[in-house]
Amino acid sequence: MAFYTSLTGLNAAQTDLSVTSNNIANSGSYGFKKTTTDFGELVADSPLASGQNIGQGTRLRATIQDFTSGSMKTTNRALDMMVNGDGFFLVKSQGASGTISLTRDGSFLTDKNNNVVTSDGHYLQVYATTNSGNIYNNGETGSATGGRVVKNLTLPSYEDQVSISSATGETVQVGNNLARTGDVTVTGTNGDTVIHNAKITLGGATINSDGSTTGGVLTITGGTIGAGVNSVANTATYTSTKAAATITTSAGVSTLTGVTDLGTLSYNGDTYTGSPITAFNPQTSTDESGDTSSALSNISVGTDGKVTATFANGNQYILGAVALGDVNNRNGLHSTGNANWTVTGTSGSLNYREADTSGLGSVQSGALELSNIDLTQELVNLISEQRNFQANSKAISTDNQMVSYVMNIQS
Repeated sequence: MAFYTSLTGLNAAQTDLSVTSNNIANSGSYGFKKTTTDFGELVADSPLASGQNIGQGTRLRATIQDFTSGSMKTTNRALDMMVNGDGFFLVKSQGASGTISLTRDGSFLTDKNNNVVTSDGHYLQVYATTNSGNIYNNGETGSATGGRVVKNLTLPSYEDQVSISSATGETVQVGNNLARTGDVTVTGTNGDTVIHNAKITLGGATINSDGSTTGGVLTITGGTIGAGVNSVANTATYTSTKAAATITTSAGVSTLTGVTDLGTLSYNGDTYTGSPITAFNPQTSTDESGDTSSALSNISVGTDGKVTATFANGNQYILGAVALGDVNNRNGLHSTGNANWTVTGTSGSLNYREADTSGLGSVQSGALELSNIDLTQELVNLISEQRNFQANSKAISTDNQMVSYVMNIQS
């Protein structure tokens, strides 16, 4: 019996050694979480037992992952991100019914279609936002996302490839931009602001048969505020998805001839109204679709997870807010490799959260989370596991010698 008891000890020591070896091998893996083993005693018990049972060895009860944060490595690359807190990035596998996984590895890349992905091609998930940065919520509080709209993050190469969400959740593409310059009055809480020679851009609108437009994104940028030596450059970017304009098309060329309703303008989280533009400066409307002056020049990610795209013409758009998540029982998560985990029945359902507001931490751009492996501790564990293996081997050897003595009694 001692032979089989010690054999369970050998198996336990071998399992312990495998876990420690895996920890050491992944000490350089971003977002990796170390694993420890939990063993329990084996006892043969029954209602008729004498109360003096002898243990039958040991068994592996569970492997437990330590989800404490690792150290930070600075990279100064915008798409390298880490969570300063307990949350996880959410990524989605490819396919129409892709699976959502949780990860702490924020070394994101772009694929051939400019989707932001992990090294194994999983899409980074973000919340849809308006260009003011407000996360859109459709009010369906009973849904898994709490009413937030979740989508893949895709980087535009040009301004006309940007898609933003309106206050009512509709996504409108900025594409096929028709631009003119003219004077516009913007009204906010501090009164009227007259912008001279502002650039008025209309993109993604549907042109009706009577020359009016439906939908689209109206953008007001540039120009000057004030007159003469007291004038200053306008640095604000006002956007609206409810504007109405008039378009004249001749010989296949469309010209922006007027704006009859600016709708509700938004900038930096605030809302504005404005006077309709009925006259533009005398120049031909320009179609800026694919114009190199509107090429993407910079991507930045704030601590609140909001991804801002800046274009060569100075315009900025918020593409979405990085989604964070967590579960009630992290040790119930199923590890799928590459510092990714999926939800199981024992982990509890996925809780969608927002960065910097929900207690799951903030997003740090330009940095990566290293593994939380302590190599010194792991090397000490190796010594302990080796001695445990040797001791169980010695017990087997001793049992074998005792059996040999009994077998040799007659001789």
